[in-house]
This record gives sequence, C-alpha cells and structure tokens, in this order.
Amino acid sequence: MLNLLDGLFTLTFLQLEVAEELNPLMRVAYEHSPLAFMAIKVTIVSLGLTLLCLHRSMRLSQRAIQAGAALYVLIDVYHLAFLAHMCHRGIG
Repeated sequence: MLNLLDGLFTLTFLQLEVAEELNPLMRVAYEHSPLAFMAIKVTIVSLGLTLLCLHRSMRLSQRAIQAGAALYVLIDVYHLAFLAHMCHRGIG
C-alpha cells in the first residue's frame, strides 16, 4: 500500500509538472505511459517483497522488510509535505 501511495503521488506530481522522475527506468516507463509507470513500479516492489516474505524466517529478510516499510513511510510523508506546501502556495 505504501508503494502504491508513493506511485500515485509521484504520478500526480509528474502530471502536474511540479516534479520529475529521477530514476532512469521509471522515467522511461512514464514517458511510455502512466499506466506502464504504475504497473512496473508496483510489480518490481511486489516481487521484491514477495521474495523477502518467502525468506522471512531469516533475520536479514525481516530487517529488509522493516527497512523498506520505514523508507516508504518517509517517502509518503515527504509527498504529503510537498502536497501541503503546494496547497499553501497555491501551486498546481
């Protein structure tokens, strides 16, 4: 869910032309189509999370899942702060 939220925020900001995609793979996907962008983003992260869950008995996998979740929380909070800044300034 956190990855999906990140993707939707990113897609919205790209569509509003207030941000640019820095990841080269995702930039190409977005230039191809917004649907491709979202499909690739969700698929890549879901596959990685599935792999980690399959090995969740390993401490390293557990830590990676926790770190990934924490990172996506921070990313989504950043998106919310950016959105609040845009609303406050009347941009968008």
